[in-house]
Amino acid sequence: MRKRSRISGAVLLVCAALVGGAEPLRAATPVRVAVNRCNSQTADDAYARARDLDRHASGASSSDLLQRIGAITSLLVTLREERDILDSICASDAARAPLFAEIAATTAWALTLESDVAARLNASCPAAAQALPKLMLSDAWLSMANVVNESGGSVPAIFDGVIPKVQSRAQAAGLTLPPWADTSAYWRDGVHTRAKAEAATCPSPSPTP
Repeated sequence: MRKRSRISGAVLLVCAALVGGAEPLRAATPVRVAVNRCNSQTADDAYARARDLDRHASGASSSDLLQRIGAITSLLVTLREERDILDSICASDAARAPLFAEIAATTAWALTLESDVAARLNASCPAAAQALPKLMLSDAWLSMANVVNESGGSVPAIFDGVIPKVQSRAQAAGLTLPPWADTSAYWRDGVHTRAKAEAATCPSPSPTP
């Protein structure tokens, strides 16, 4: 709702700046602003950031791993915000579809990278190192499944390079990925519940003297 308000406010400012001009110009400009904003620039930038993160592994120290988690989290926030903006700005489902597909692919990619860090950060407890990546991987699979299911089962080409990344990590973590049509928030929530229970079996860290 806040994002919609900011977007609406921006359009209103454009209208106010044009008060006193010709009526056709006032009517056309807000529409042109919205159409111009309905583009892939931010999504493309986010995709490039995910690719860069994948190409450059983080260091092994806890500090390096936490820094990488921070970078991935920032990327995921950007993707969520951009999807909300495009949902408000783009004039049709046809305009939104390729943008939402790219956002879903990038989101899934970022989550697979986050799952790698989760395993490394929890290496001291094998149960957690095995379980916690399932949280991210189930979210990644659902991100893509939502797009596939909304398009009647058609898999966007941009998913081709991301699907194997999720599948290979899921296999390593012992997570069975369902067919697209059977992938839902209910399935994802069940994975989360079980994974958290598995991670909870790890002993609590010893207090620092």
